[in-house]
Amino acid sequence: MPPGLAEIMQPGTPQYPHSGQRQIHNHPVSHMGMPPGMTYVVPKIKPLTPPPTNLQMARPSRPWRMYGRVVGLVILLFLFEIFVFEGWLFALYYGDTLTGSITLLCSIPILLCVVAIRRPRAVLLERAVPDATGQQMHVISTQPGSLQTPMPTRFDRHLLRDDSILDVPSSMASWIVFGVTVLCSGGLWYMIYAGDMGAQIIAVLLLIPAIIIGFSIPVMGWWSHSTKRIGLPTRRRDAESWLMAGILSALPALFINSIIFPEFVLAIYPSISPEGLNQLGAVISAPVGEEICKGAAILAFASKIRSPKHGFQIGFTVGLGFAILENLMYIASSAGFPITMLIRGIGSIPGHAIWTGLTGAAIGWTMMQKRAQSLHNAAQRGLPIEAPESQKTNWKLIDEKTGQVIDATNQMDKAGVTVNSAGYEIWTPHQPTLTKEPWIRIPLPKNITVGLILAMIGHASWNGTLTIFEIISENMGLSDGVFLILQLLIVIVMIAFVWIIGTGLLHSVREAPDGREVDEYQQTLSTMNYQ
Repeated sequence: MPPGLAEIMQPGTPQYPHSGQRQIHNHPVSHMGMPPGMTYVVPKIKPLTPPPTNLQMARPSRPWRMYGRVVGLVILLFLFEIFVFEGWLFALYYGDTLTGSITLLCSIPILLCVVAIRRPRAVLLERAVPDATGQQMHVISTQPGSLQTPMPTRFDRHLLRDDSILDVPSSMASWIVFGVTVLCSGGLWYMIYAGDMGAQIIAVLLLIPAIIIGFSIPVMGWWSHSTKRIGLPTRRRDAESWLMAGILSALPALFINSIIFPEFVLAIYPSISPEGLNQLGAVISAPVGEEICKGAAILAFASKIRSPKHGFQIGFTVGLGFAILENLMYIASSAGFPITMLIRGIGSIPGHAIWTGLTGAAIGWTMMQKRAQSLHNAAQRGLPIEAPESQKTNWKLIDEKTGQVIDATNQMDKAGVTVNSAGYEIWTPHQPTLTKEPWIRIPLPKNITVGLILAMIGHASWNGTLTIFEIISENMGLSDGVFLILQLLIVIVMIAFVWIIGTGLLHSVREAPDGREVDEYQQTLSTMNYQ
């Protein structure tokens, strides 16, 4: 409810909201302007009406609650995918149908928990609007009490979908937490190697929260950074769906990497060694299979993709979802080893997101051009064209302590809304402007096939570089110390390469179309058709 209404609510005033009309007072009520002996009758509850087009909604900012929600969903989906994969593996690969069926059944409660967490949420909004023909006392159906206004008002009730905007910890806060976690992980590993039995037990127990934070918090940092750099307001419900789609895309990729590709290679080359099979999987199966699966996850949101900017944003988030699940497997299997945590957090996560963002941008270009062409064809045939849908409700984030509106859209420009006792002022964003020319700009792909191939090449270059280095170092007989130092140097170079590519792409994304041109074209055509 808007703050302006909260100040004039009278929670202590008795009411009977579910009985139509009831007597409330039979004593003098001079403050309501009625003579002694009169009886005030509470009006009936107003029916629901559609919300106005300029309605402004706000909720307190709780970014760490969103972080905990994401961590919980990731762990549940990880367990779900493991049960599904192992169930099919037992049933089809080992021929144990009973065990496979039981394992698959165990995945159902986990999936139901995810559905329960993700169930759509609705908000019942009750508000008083100044109206000379209205009343001064209104029934409140959401809580005990009634609303008395100092002037005649009309009482409206709207049922809204909770379309709160994305609220995650800031990049700075996420990276500070990540840095502290890596340092603590290093200290805990030192306690395991150098401490006594008691210290080792304590270190192992403390590694559990370090693993949870280490695999997840870097994703929040990259998520916040990308949303701010792209400059698009993002609904929490949508962003969460994109992230989950990336997580679920890991399931078919797991079948491809673990069963389909190895069986295909063994059918062609039966004498290949296990090491060779793993190396081929890293260079070929993972880039091709994973990028195809992530691309399919992007296509599931084709109706939401209005431009290359939207496509890149969805692709980037899908890539983060895939990376956070893969991070969980790698960091958990290494027991939170700090080097693994560091390499995955600053290198592999943005790599997954950027490569998949290329596919999303190409899909965005294609969808935008297809939409414009379909409008043009419809206009040529003389078909009626409806105006584009407008956003009915605009959600903002406010600081719980100060009541000030936060830069909710995570845009670089400064725009917002003022909250005061009179209600909400209309929030109007303005176009962000770049203060300086970027030092690198990489064009976005406009063809889906080209975008997917570029994603595969980028993914394969990361995996292939490490694989080739391992083969060369093994043939040269390098010592473990030299191998580790050279590997770290190569990883640093690859991370720098990914960051440069990502910086150039994000500059191009900011300047890419966001679909408003097509909206304006559709608006013009709708006006022409209905004249």
